[in-house]
Amino acid sequence: MRRELLEQLQAGLAARDRTALAVAFHRVHPADAAELLAQLHPAEVARYLEIMGIGEALTVFEFVPFEVQKEALEHLPRESLTELITQMRPDERADLVEELDEPFREQVLSHLIKAERQNILKLLTYPEDSAGAYMTTDYAELRPRVDVRAAITQLRLQAFTKETIYYAYVVDHNKKLIGIISLRDLIMARPESLVEEVMHKNVIALRVDTDIEEVSKEMVHYDFLALPVVDADGRLVGIVTYDDVFDVMTEEATEDMYLLANLDTDEKVTSPLLRSVKLRVPWLLVNLCTASLASFTVSRFSDTISAYVVLASLMPIVAGLGGNAGTQSLTVVVRALALGEIKVRGNWRVLLKETGVGLCNGVVCGLVMALVALVWHRNLALALILWLAMILNMIVAATFGALVPITLRRLRLDPALGSSIFVTAATDTGGFFIFLSLATLLLNELLQHG
Repeated sequence: MRRELLEQLQAGLAARDRTALAVAFHRVHPADAAELLAQLHPAEVARYLEIMGIGEALTVFEFVPFEVQKEALEHLPRESLTELITQMRPDERADLVEELDEPFREQVLSHLIKAERQNILKLLTYPEDSAGAYMTTDYAELRPRVDVRAAITQLRLQAFTKETIYYAYVVDHNKKLIGIISLRDLIMARPESLVEEVMHKNVIALRVDTDIEEVSKEMVHYDFLALPVVDADGRLVGIVTYDDVFDVMTEEATEDMYLLANLDTDEKVTSPLLRSVKLRVPWLLVNLCTASLASFTVSRFSDTISAYVVLASLMPIVAGLGGNAGTQSLTVVVRALALGEIKVRGNWRVLLKETGVGLCNGVVCGLVMALVALVWHRNLALALILWLAMILNMIVAATFGALVPITLRRLRLDPALGSSIFVTAATDTGGFFIFLSLATLLLNELLQHG
C-alpha cells in the first residue's frame, strides 16, 4: 500500500499532475502523507508544494521533519516561500526559521511583512527551553463585557486562524489575562450572559520564562489541552498546547534513555559509522577506566583467590546482582526527578528508603545464594561470606543508585548523565572488594570447611 502510494506520488510529481497527487493522498492522514513525502528529494517536496498550492499542501508539510523542510525551502521560488512562511503557525514558523543557516534565515525573513518578521524574531529571543520558545501566538481571545451570543460569533470568525478554540482567553484593554472560558462553557451559558459572568477567574497561567519541563508537569497535572503564557506584567503573550508538550516529553524520555545507556542524544540509527564511533567512544573510555578499577581491586586479592579458587566463580554473582539492584534504584530516582516527584533538597527520605530496600533485597537474595553455595560447595563459611557480601553490596547499590542522580541534579546536570557508569563502578568495585575482603578475613575458616 505505502509503496504503491509512493509510486503514485512520484508519478504525479513527474507529470506535475495536481489531480493525481490529490488522489494519492485522498484517504491518507497528513502525518502518514508526510512520511511518504519525507522519503523524496527536497526538490520534489518543493515541487509538491508548488503543484498543490501552499494552502492545501501545508497540512501535510507541517508534519514533515525539520531537516527535510529546511532543505525544501531552498528549492522554492520567492513568492511560494513567502506564502509558506506566512501561512505556517507562529510556533512552527519560528522553529523552522531557527533551524535555518544565518544567511538563508535573513533571506527568508526579508520576504515577510514587518509584523510577521517581528513576531518570529520575538519568539526566537526566548530561551530555548522556556515556555516562550514553545508557545504559539495564535490563540482565541475575548473581551469580558461581550455577551455569550456575540462571543460565539467572534470565535467562529477566529477559528480559521487560531490553533485551538477549545479555550478562549479573556483579556482587558491592556491585554492582561483576567479569565478563561471553554467552548463548552459558552455553549451551555445563556446567550444574554456576559463573558465575565461565566468565565473562570482563577486562571492557571505560566510565565514566559518557565522551563518547558515544568510546563509539561503543569499540563499533565491539570489535564489541560493548552496553558496560557503571560509576561512579567501578566499580559497574555501566547499559549502552549498539548501537542508541543507531548513532543517535549518524548524528547526528554528519549534523552534520558540515551543518557542512561551512556549514548549521545545526537546519534540516530541512520548516523554514519564514524560519527557513531565518535559519539560512543568517550563514554566507553570512561567505562574502561572504571572497569580497570574493578580489575585492580580483584588483583589485590590474588593470594586469597589462589588459596580458594571457588571464590573466582562466585564473585561475579555478587557484583552482577549489585549492578542490577543499582540500576533499579537509579531508574526509579531518575524518573522521580524528571516528574518532579522528589525535590533536590530534603531528599534524605529517598536515600533512607532506597538503602532500606537494598538491605531487605540483600538479606533475601543473599540468603538464597548462601543456601545454593552451601549445597553446592558444602562450606558454611563460604555461605556466610556470600550472604554478608550480598547484603552489603545491595546496600551500596541502592544508595549509589539514589545518590548519583540526586548529586548530578544538585550540580545542575542531567540526573541521567553517566549515572549508570558510576553506579556500575560502585557495585563492581564495591562488590569485589567486600566479597574478597570478607574471604581474606575468614580464609582460615574457608580452608578448614573446604
